[in-house]
Amino acid sequence: MKFVDNVTQASPDDPTVLIVNPHSRTGRERFEHVKQSLAGAMNLIHAVLPDSEDEFRSTIEHYCQKGARRFIIGGGDGTLSAAANVLAYRPVVIGVVPLGTGNTFFSGLNLPTSFSQLVEVLASGPVSAIDLGLAETETAHRYFLNTATLGVSERLTQLLTEESKKKLGWLAWPKGVRQAIMQTPVFQVRLEYRNLLDVFRTRQLIVANGHNLAGPVFMLDRASYQDRRLHGFSLGGKDWWSLLKVAGRLVLGQQISDRSAHYCVVKEVRVSTDPPMAIDIDGDVWQPAPCRFIAQPQALFVVARFNDKTNLNGLSAGKTADTES
Repeated sequence: MKFVDNVTQASPDDPTVLIVNPHSRTGRERFEHVKQSLAGAMNLIHAVLPDSEDEFRSTIEHYCQKGARRFIIGGGDGTLSAAANVLAYRPVVIGVVPLGTGNTFFSGLNLPTSFSQLVEVLASGPVSAIDLGLAETETAHRYFLNTATLGVSERLTQLLTEESKKKLGWLAWPKGVRQAIMQTPVFQVRLEYRNLLDVFRTRQLIVANGHNLAGPVFMLDRASYQDRRLHGFSLGGKDWWSLLKVAGRLVLGQQISDRSAHYCVVKEVRVSTDPPMAIDIDGDVWQPAPCRFIAQPQALFVVARFNDKTNLNGLSAGKTADTES
């Protein structure tokens, strides 16, 4: 990496490792093409299709020790989330090749969708430090790139098999949403932050890090990967129609204004539920609440081209995180 006008810039000479998840939607079939394209554009020292998450993590650790400066990760959000949990706070760069179904994280980086143009940016494009979220229970902790959720999303994750996502792509989601809603009980949520307590009932709670919630569809205009905040809200109250109402507003790009959304912008929040609900981290069912969620500023270096309207703190011009001191 080198600095150009105070902006960190990737270099084609940076020792680079390509790691592609063979279980992602198009990972195995596109591996050779991605490998050859990157080898022609940058200093690619190794490329691998790991068979397991353990091999995935050990490969990253091995090449960090060997001096790799950039990891190109091919896969979906679960793959990128796993990489972030190994590379958080390390002086290496992640470049993303979207080979999954939703590709939510990639959608928030403002990178070219044309693969040939993407390769050029990955080789010598701008590098930014972005925030991560940290989920912390009494027994474990885990970073997240996009969202930590409780409720309908957990059941939906269980319903969406690897086979259905590969076969149907985005169409797999609408097919499972109705079933997931009907199978998810209403639960009580306690949000504790800044000596405040908010108690309500819902079927879906979201703690978001960044602008995108689900691929390119759900957007939070107030959030960015550099605002040093987490954004918490519920998708409606106890009635299923209120969930669809708030979700529909997000799909249409409208701000979250419904009172039942319980929107808050925080550096840290403690979440507990009754009955206990499992936490879905970037599409992977994890541990049950209670859990603390903590913003982790500038925790990961990524190749990204953020909008010029975003200032150094990642807050949109003219807006502030007005619920956080």
